[in-house]
Amino acid sequence: MIRDRRLLLAAGAGLALVIAAGSSDFVLGSFWERHALLASLVASILVLAVTVIVINEVIDRRDQRRWNLLAQSVLFALIQAARATWTGMLEVLQLADVNAGSVESLLEAARLARDSERVSRAIGELLADEQRRTRLQAMSSALSNHASDVIAKWAPVMVSARSYAKVLDRHVELAGRLEWLSNVLTYNEPPEGQSRRDRTLARSSVATEHAAELGGDDWLHDQILAVITLATELDYESREHAYSIVPMSWWAERTAGLAGSDTVPTPLH
Repeated sequence: MIRDRRLLLAAGAGLALVIAAGSSDFVLGSFWERHALLASLVASILVLAVTVIVINEVIDRRDQRRWNLLAQSVLFALIQAARATWTGMLEVLQLADVNAGSVESLLEAARLARDSERVSRAIGELLADEQRRTRLQAMSSALSNHASDVIAKWAPVMVSARSYAKVLDRHVELAGRLEWLSNVLTYNEPPEGQSRRDRTLARSSVATEHAAELGGDDWLHDQILAVITLATELDYESREHAYSIVPMSWWAERTAGLAGSDTVPTPLH
């Protein structure tokens, strides 16, 4: 739907330029007659610009159709990382035990995650409890590692398509926030039994350059709240995007076809 709108806008802009150029002949007719070479150059540039805009859009649409299933699979992996983040944080904050197998449970938990005032209070209570801070450090580290692995695995694929660059960039932001949260906590409050390798990595992180400045409770509070808000938004926005690429109905029809049913799946391309 978004791609169709973008192509229509490109075609509309091109048509508007052509109409404007044609209309100018009545207003500046004598000018164009006296400067035939300039008129020819302007006309050629106009045609070239409109052609490039439309052709580029058509090529981009074709390239996206070539890997719809892969794009959806990548988005599902990114969604999983985002969902693990906000649901895991809610559990650490003791706000909810999310039943991921229930749509209603997920929706209810998502509404809770968007209640900034309530989440803010829970974060304050957690930061005041030394034992719960240890759980926060362990959870943020695990979530950071998972998000980073997903980004590293799929970034080379996603950056090759312009329409997915913005989606990927927001998930990269989430992974970056988790990494900074994890590294600052690990450096300032190293867990028991930390290995030499983990200590070295913690000291080497760019985030630890600012550990003394950023590691206070105010920064931790705002960072945790930002992570939960962003992760919740990405979960549902990316989910909607994923199903706009390949709808659930296609998967049902495809399954029926492969299972030997007479139903013919709707082509993806």
